[in-house]
Amino acid sequence: MGYNNTVAIVSNNEFTLNEIKNMLVLLRDIDKVECFDYYDADEYIKKISPNVIILHATESDKNCLRLLKKIRNSEKTKNIPVILYPEFSNTDYIVEAFDNGISDILTFPLKDYELVIRVIWAIQKNEEAQIMETKDNFLAKLGIIDSKTGFYKEDFSLRYLESVVSKSKTNKQKSCLVLIKILPAIDVDFDKNVLKEALKTSIRINDTIAMKDENTYYLFLSKAKLNGVYSVYERILSKLGPMTAITTSVVEIQDEIFDDIINVLEYSIEKAPKNGEMAIVSKQDFLDMYKKEEKEELNISKLLKDEPEIKEEEQKEQMPETSNNEEDKVSLGIKIMQEKISEIENKGEKVLVHNKKTEAEKEAEIKEIDERNATLYKQAYAKKLRMIVEPLLEKYAAKMQGEYPLLDANVNVSTHSTFMVLDKDDVKLNFEMAYDGIKTLKFNLKISALNTELEADSFELDVMEFNHQALDVILKTLIDEYKNYLSEN
Repeated sequence: MGYNNTVAIVSNNEFTLNEIKNMLVLLRDIDKVECFDYYDADEYIKKISPNVIILHATESDKNCLRLLKKIRNSEKTKNIPVILYPEFSNTDYIVEAFDNGISDILTFPLKDYELVIRVIWAIQKNEEAQIMETKDNFLAKLGIIDSKTGFYKEDFSLRYLESVVSKSKTNKQKSCLVLIKILPAIDVDFDKNVLKEALKTSIRINDTIAMKDENTYYLFLSKAKLNGVYSVYERILSKLGPMTAITTSVVEIQDEIFDDIINVLEYSIEKAPKNGEMAIVSKQDFLDMYKKEEKEELNISKLLKDEPEIKEEEQKEQMPETSNNEEDKVSLGIKIMQEKISEIENKGEKVLVHNKKTEAEKEAEIKEIDERNATLYKQAYAKKLRMIVEPLLEKYAAKMQGEYPLLDANVNVSTHSTFMVLDKDDVKLNFEMAYDGIKTLKFNLKISALNTELEADSFELDVMEFNHQALDVILKTLIDEYKNYLSEN
């Protein structure tokens, strides 16, 4: 009898191995099932190349994550779907497993129908990955994509992107087209392979990378909104390290014409600051942010399909006043929070207001949170420190040291104490972040000169609402104020 697929089960517990194997043999007799302990698993998985791997983990067993990393680091096995079956509930462990590339998870105690459904799903995912690999190999032979990176080559980039953008608009899917330009630091040898690996590992399997030139790349992010783009942007930055900046422009695709999207992306990225920023081109920007002569310069044929013809006199009336500053022509900086900020302002509130809760209200709130929720809050905070806070603080500290060579920077990130101190010519910036262990983050910001306070602010945020965008807005505002005092000094 020939088998359709091979399922590998890895466990140091013989009873669990047999339990999973018996369920699969009874319910999926068309598949071959192989069982290994963790000692032999790495060697045999490479030898048999299974379609699916099931990793059984006990809380005391550290072999599971080690094997998972080996599977993902091997060129031969990195794309094989891996299903985790933990006999315990540990959020940190499960999050780490997902960070290291598991495809799915089984819940304890094991249910036969759940096992079969998830194995079938993993097999289908493996088949899709193989189809994509075959397609990429074929395109590489034709010289359309780079065989080493999988990126679409310069000569074919725009033709491919036009096709996927058209499909996205037809299906009315949320998607974004991103243009990224690398800005390596002066006197630093930049490794292009590091860049390519950072781009590849920061996007999802259904996203696409296309080259514009050696330092500039298009990213098509399917089924993504602007906040998804921001996460990709930060992942790329963290993998490139503090000595490299990237300038980015992005369009959330709606009904714009493809040539206009490309022209506006390229125009925006050239107008952005050269120290690494993100310029977000909104639908309204297509209508508002360009003067008539700039539209002609951009060669924009028609901004929107349904845009009415506007007479020159009417256009002048509708056009907002613009200053001579080049930065007024484009949406510079991080503007992902714009809509949220507007909503808060419309309600008559201020962004990042001082928390005015009474002690009694705080005590009542704490009582409502049970022990399990408190644990989840702490775990979420610990992950955000590692994934959000540390990369952003180090990025801003490195950027400031690049702009001001004599500036001292001190960054510390831990669950007990998180701060950033910048000091140049006795003009100091102090950023402090404290966590109460429940759900509130407390921020203390201060700029001082010669021990005299110039500006200070304190406020609170809910730990679950705290994200990349929120912290970046806080830091960018604080750094801009600090630069003003440095220029006066």
